[in-house]
Amino acid sequence: MDGNPSGELILAGISHALIVLDSQHLVARINPAGEALFGTSAKHLLGRKITDVLQFADLRLNEALVEQDISLTARGVMIYSDERKLGFADFDIHPLASGPEWRLISLSLMAQDGPILESENSDPSNLAIRAPDILSHEIKNPLAAIRGAAQLLERQLDDSQKTLTQMITAEVERVVNLLNRMQTLSSNQPARTQAVNIHTLIDRARRSIEAATGQAVKITDKFDPSLPDALVDPDAMMQVLTNLLSNAVDATRHLANPEIRIVTRYSFGASLSAQGGTEAIRLPIQIMVCDNGPGVPAELEQEIFTAFVSTKKEGQGLGLALVKKLMRDMNGRIRYDRGNQDEMSRFTLFLPVAPKN
Repeated sequence: MDGNPSGELILAGISHALIVLDSQHLVARINPAGEALFGTSAKHLLGRKITDVLQFADLRLNEALVEQDISLTARGVMIYSDERKLGFADFDIHPLASGPEWRLISLSLMAQDGPILESENSDPSNLAIRAPDILSHEIKNPLAAIRGAAQLLERQLDDSQKTLTQMITAEVERVVNLLNRMQTLSSNQPARTQAVNIHTLIDRARRSIEAATGQAVKITDKFDPSLPDALVDPDAMMQVLTNLLSNAVDATRHLANPEIRIVTRYSFGASLSAQGGTEAIRLPIQIMVCDNGPGVPAELEQEIFTAFVSTKKEGQGLGLALVKKLMRDMNGRIRYDRGNQDEMSRFTLFLPVAPKN
């Protein structure tokens, strides 16, 4: 080929995504790597506002997309498009020196390494949280001692005092079952579901949390008494409920008038298509765990169910990731809604109804 390569050839040869924006923040040009990143052709991207095409969990980066004069570089940020997670990328945006009314965005996807693996071509329920066997072993040993001590203590108590020791024993068994489950979270084994009165599990989880806080926290409820049995794994569901209630306690710990509420209701709206199936599974049973705490920071809202993302200084970021995994194992779903003004923040669980015998 004679002469210098054309601009089109240069753009086509660049391996990372390049987007040119006009003064109205509309996509004016995108290279083939950009088309591949967003999974659609330039024809469907040109002329669209950049904030409709590209989003970030960090609101400051979203604002930078529509700031005409800003130059900004960010490394290792999660990027989204139309609510689809595209991955972690290095991001750069700056005005073009040859024409300040034009801006150039560069996006370079990072290689995905580490302990959390999610395949784009697999079911999203296949979240792998691998708990090392040695950690499970080190936790199970003291738990066995606690259970044994509680059983010995129970023999010396009268009937009115045995409730607490029985609760200790039940909670130890639940945690042991959870550890066993964590060791196989990377597998696709189905949950051991059965018909359960969900209010019985909620009451048990509430009593456990109230006992752990020395009755300092009161959890109110608003139950739908006509709710049918849910199809759930009782141990997994207990873990989900106690995790969400513990988070609500932490969120309201420093408030003068903390409020934590559990609401159940029947709704006809939600459904999902199970992996490998053709019929949609209805999810009409809803459980809402609400609190009047500050809520999840806006910049983390899209990441709260991702492993190792935590709003707590000492948090490990596994709690809500595990909740999401357990819910999906039971063919359920979870959603977070931030409270506005006087409204409470809430986590809503969507569960299937148990079939009638």
